[in-house]
Amino acid sequence: MIAEGRYASLRSIRLRPSRFTENMDRDLAYLKKLDPDRMLHNFRRAFGIRSDAEPLYGWDEETGLLRGHSTGHFLSALAIAVTATDDPDLTDKLSYMVHELRSLQRMSRGRARDFATVCTPDDCPQEKWSRDPSVWGEGFLSAYSPDQFALLEQFTPYAKIWAPYYTLHKLTAGFIEAFERTGNREALDCARGIGDWVYDRLSPLTPEHRRKMWSMYIAGEYGGMNESMARLALITGEEKYLACAKLFDNDNILPGLAEGEDTFHNLHANQHIPQIMGAMLEYEASGETRYHRAAKSFLSHVLAHHMYVIGGVRQGECFREPDSLARYIKEGTNCETCAAYNLLKLARELYAHDPENASLMDYYERAMINQILASQKPDGNEHETNAVTYMLPIGPGAEKEYSNDWWAFTCCHGTGMENHVKYPDAQLFRTADTLYLHQYLPAVIEEDGLRLDVNISFPEGQGTITVTASEPMTLKLRIPPWCPENPFRAEGLTTAGRFAVLPLEAGKTSEITVSFGYRPRFEFTPDLTEDGHRLAALLYGPFVMVTEDPSKEFLTLDADSRPEPLPNRFALTFCGRTFIPMYEAHGIPYHTYFKLK
Repeated sequence: MIAEGRYASLRSIRLRPSRFTENMDRDLAYLKKLDPDRMLHNFRRAFGIRSDAEPLYGWDEETGLLRGHSTGHFLSALAIAVTATDDPDLTDKLSYMVHELRSLQRMSRGRARDFATVCTPDDCPQEKWSRDPSVWGEGFLSAYSPDQFALLEQFTPYAKIWAPYYTLHKLTAGFIEAFERTGNREALDCARGIGDWVYDRLSPLTPEHRRKMWSMYIAGEYGGMNESMARLALITGEEKYLACAKLFDNDNILPGLAEGEDTFHNLHANQHIPQIMGAMLEYEASGETRYHRAAKSFLSHVLAHHMYVIGGVRQGECFREPDSLARYIKEGTNCETCAAYNLLKLARELYAHDPENASLMDYYERAMINQILASQKPDGNEHETNAVTYMLPIGPGAEKEYSNDWWAFTCCHGTGMENHVKYPDAQLFRTADTLYLHQYLPAVIEEDGLRLDVNISFPEGQGTITVTASEPMTLKLRIPPWCPENPFRAEGLTTAGRFAVLPLEAGKTSEITVSFGYRPRFEFTPDLTEDGHRLAALLYGPFVMVTEDPSKEFLTLDADSRPEPLPNRFALTFCGRTFIPMYEAHGIPYHTYFKLK
């Protein structure tokens, strides 16, 4: 069931200077800095091709069991960046990466289902892994041989193996991004080759066998393989890829979710969020409403019962019990950044099927500003070009820690390559006769007879929106829930529900005055700490405000005091303390949640 509308392409959006463009420029600099031959090094070695490039380190080091996953993120980030900038150097780098990987993929021969490892779960050193691509199966592509996949089928646990289908998903997603955003046909060939290999490998397994695999902690993590396979089905029209997507259905959680149950608490969070995004694509490819119901149910449960104030989730690696937030706030182990990345993707996809549901875009704004924008270090050194967080900590006295250019390559480092080049990805949604403007990033959008200039200062929230359309349309502006009143003023503008509505005449320019009224407010945890206190976070408009303090104990603030804006800085004073937006809290220990008396 394809959505009847679409988002404005990044190709048509140019951000005005702001903190968003500063982060984006750092990310672009990093993508230009990354050496493609280093990103290909482990792939060439796996296929027996000489590589003199310096290896990567961290999770992508030469013997790392997850090696190759960052190359997939690199492909996705390049494709997004090419769309957002039209930079010819990045275009060439993307084409080179795709071509070289396709050349290696062509070396794989045989049938996927026929490959057998000589290893067992008790005896699987990498020295015993296959080095003969002629038996790996046509279409196979990875930075290691298929032995990890075969060992997963023997239920080999983590950390003897490490999520082989997860890594394969990152590659497949990168190729699909390259095709969908830039039209690179060779990238589509790569994705189809992987899809063919996966289908041939998994289809002989029984549903019970697959169910056990997908329930394995981390070893059975497959990212969003169902998403990529369903996308291939939509792109190619081939039912085989939809059937392949369904081979990844996690029947341990999906049926219950479709009936409105929370079936995911206490499970590994980012192992399962991408699976739900995949369910949405399976709905789009098949029209089966059970997938849509499961995805809506999942996000509804997460946002109502598992979300921290910045829009992030989880403590450590896992979801916890519903409405158990205060008891699990720890110094540095909350809110994994790539979990927020995947939740934003899911909210964006769900919204495309329900454009009147402004609450989905409320969440998008919250997590984008308070977690994603806040996750990049603004003052990195020569080895920290796009330094990003793994966890974005919210515990007392927490301090952000960051990745670096060549020695990390964690999952969040990978999604961090993508996050900061796609900020306006959900800025504008359009149907045949309606424009929905949801995110108010300073930007100019020009496409298909439309020019929309969002000239609003960030973070102050003052300015204008001017719009000209070549055909009669209706412009709907999301009224954020934190606004004390409708912040938009224009001739002919009315209010309907969560939207300010303005009819647009063909060829006529309309101007809307914008003044977002920020008011301080507290947001409380639903539960109590172990010593019996409910915790509160301070917000100012959409911004989560934090204060510097190294104490590892929760601060107690006087609820009878009133937060006040500082006159010469975007900050608040409260109880003798200065509070700044989360995205400004770098290089300091800070507090996000407090006890109030």
